[in-house]
Amino acid sequence: MKFVYYGFGGFIGCVCGLVISLVFYWLEQSGTPLLTNLGREYGALGRFVGELVNSMPLLGIVLGVLLVKSLFKAELDKMD
Repeated sequence: MKFVYYGFGGFIGCVCGLVISLVFYWLEQSGTPLLTNLGREYGALGRFVGELVNSMPLLGIVLGVLLVKSLFKAELDKMD
């Protein structure tokens, strides 16, 4: 049952991260190059932020699992 909790948290985190990445993608496609300009104007820091946005679905999985672990700590400890 523990893995169902963790899987659900990872799934929700991935979906949220994917939606955030798609918003930035659609923003770039609409003619407002926000992430592209970050790399040009701020150099390595801007490129780093751009790569974080691109890896948002993976970060969402990790954050979703950590959120489930912190929110349902008592229930998950009882399952052992």
